[in-house]
Amino acid sequence: MEPINGAMLLIATIWVGPFWLYMLLEPHSERTNEWMSGPWFLLGPLLAYLVMAILNPNGLLDLVIGEPAEIGDRLVTMLGTEEGTVLAWTHMVAGDIIVTRWMWKSALENNLSMAKIRAIVALGVMLMPVGLLLHVIWTPLGKTESLDG
Repeated sequence: MEPINGAMLLIATIWVGPFWLYMLLEPHSERTNEWMSGPWFLLGPLLAYLVMAILNPNGLLDLVIGEPAEIGDRLVTMLGTEEGTVLAWTHMVAGDIIVTRWMWKSALENNLSMAKIRAIVALGVMLMPVGLLLHVIWTPLGKTESLDG
């Protein structure tokens, strides 16, 4: 892998680690709440995504230019490149940490047990669909806050 691509992949991945660990290990602490209250948890994946998009604008442009029926083929081609893989990975990491933050906050507000909070947070970053499923099962119906609030 080209050094810049590897670096952006690592930045996106390693950046979210401390934020995720605080939600996992100290979900009720004031420090965790402070760390997760601002936009800093998203900076690493966002920076890596933007660097990749700026260095390789054709990758994203190729998705929107051309026959709409061929977007699937163009997406396969783009994801098969190092740059496309890094773009996809940073996209996933950003989404995982955003949704995990939402689930963590909702779990705290709904007074879920420490074991349930930790399971949701651990799986939220490692296996998002499973973490999200547990969150939906364990959170009382109608008691989840919207992602923007």
